[in-house]
Amino acid sequence: MIITKALKHVCITTSMIMAASTVAFAADAGQATDSAVNVRKEANAGADVVGKIDKGSEYTVVGKSGDWYQIAYEGEDAFVSADYFELTKTDAVATGSSINVRKAPSASADSLGKLKDGQEIVVTGQSGDWYRIEFDGDTAYVSKDYISGELLTKITSVASAATENAGQEIENTYGVVTSSSGVKLRKEASMISIVLEVLPYGAEVNIDRVGQDWVRVVTDDGVKGYVSSEFLSVRKGERTTRSKDSSKGAEVISFAKQYIGTPYVWGGTNLSKGVDCSGFVYAVMKNYGINLNRSSYSMVSNGVEVSKSDLQAGDLVFFNTGGNSGISHVGIYMGDGNYIHSTDGAAYGVTTTSLSSSYSANTYVTARRVIR
Repeated sequence: MIITKALKHVCITTSMIMAASTVAFAADAGQATDSAVNVRKEANAGADVVGKIDKGSEYTVVGKSGDWYQIAYEGEDAFVSADYFELTKTDAVATGSSINVRKAPSASADSLGKLKDGQEIVVTGQSGDWYRIEFDGDTAYVSKDYISGELLTKITSVASAATENAGQEIENTYGVVTSSSGVKLRKEASMISIVLEVLPYGAEVNIDRVGQDWVRVVTDDGVKGYVSSEFLSVRKGERTTRSKDSSKGAEVISFAKQYIGTPYVWGGTNLSKGVDCSGFVYAVMKNYGINLNRSSYSMVSNGVEVSKSDLQAGDLVFFNTGGNSGISHVGIYMGDGNYIHSTDGAAYGVTTTSLSSSYSANTYVTARRVIR
């Protein structure tokens, strides 16, 4: 460790001895390894929860106390359990002279330059026996044998973007997002790379390269990036007739699913506090600038009729719960034969149901497409 950093650690550590012996760091960062991870006021599981963080968002790490990371959270310092948080960036130093910096994690890869003994670097991941580093504004790799740092053993393992980029180029191929919560489109083939946007469930994208764990895609808007092959179905042939409207429908479903569990409240339109069936549909669609009639009975006159066999995500499905010809219930079709709705029945509140369930099959009346 170089002298300036050592002195900084001494000063900070001394000033924090009374604060649970938290060790501080200079330019470290990390992210949650799961969704809705608790952020606590102090470094223990019984401390007050001050918020939650999701995987994919990077936070500055300002210290470590036992099995807890201290992070900068909404302008204040807070703590996250190391069981649900991984380091994605950490300070390190070169420990040898004329250390080769290579384009890929291999001794035979092209050399991009050299590191001097004692030179400070930022490590952003590890791949086998190599650390991935930031070098002259690019991503590069250095052998672990010549790098030293306090938290290097905690740095997350990543796939080599150079390896992924060597995948097969594909013609006349497209992909469909299969994750119900959508998939992150990243700038590089790495879980810690910048997120360009989130592609919704059912979205179709053009493919120009396929790797083992990553697929390089191009959206209809011309944005090029990488998605995890785990959440993308690669298909041969021409794109289907699925339009951007259906992708928007998938986006609507992704938004609506956030409110599963919201209680049923007759006449309610508050997605967080309470909604009835039409209030739920009304509020969800309003979020996307789609204005509907307020009741299920009058809502059936919105949009255009669509047959049950042609349903796509975002279509409205209507039922006559009372057994007569009048419309008395409405939901939003999700895809794969399911719909999301708010019910005062046994499930109570916002939930998902199959169109093939006895209730749905016996009371289904019609469907309307309101996403144009």
